[in-house]
Amino acid sequence: MNAEVIPARQLLCLLEDTAAGLCPDTAAVELLARHDHFLHQRAFRRFIATSTTLFGGQPAAVIRWKPALHALDAGWLPCSPSEQAVLRIAASLGDPAIPVHLRQVLGSLDHTNLTLITRAITTANG
Repeated sequence: MNAEVIPARQLLCLLEDTAAGLCPDTAAVELLARHDHFLHQRAFRRFIATSTTLFGGQPAAVIRWKPALHALDAGWLPCSPSEQAVLRIAASLGDPAIPVHLRQVLGSLDHTNLTLITRAITTANG
């Protein structure tokens, strides 16, 4: 499987199934899905790893957050400041080793994105 060619809805289902049961991972995936930008971008999809599960051989997909943020910082994922903020917050939810500096990202968000992020934080909290 190649994440770059899987239809967005199917890719989302794989990401959701893989994250199921892990509240922060689910929150990160849901945030990106509801934001509705990155999962449609071929450049971002390069940072989604697909495989099959060890038990049962079911398809699985995970976002490789650190390489995605490296690409963002290097300018390889062109997007608006608001889109950058959403990606940084999702990455922080999806990987406990990734910090987010709220002061730097919150100023670029509109009401819709603030609502999405609030919902993601609530989901991550269980």
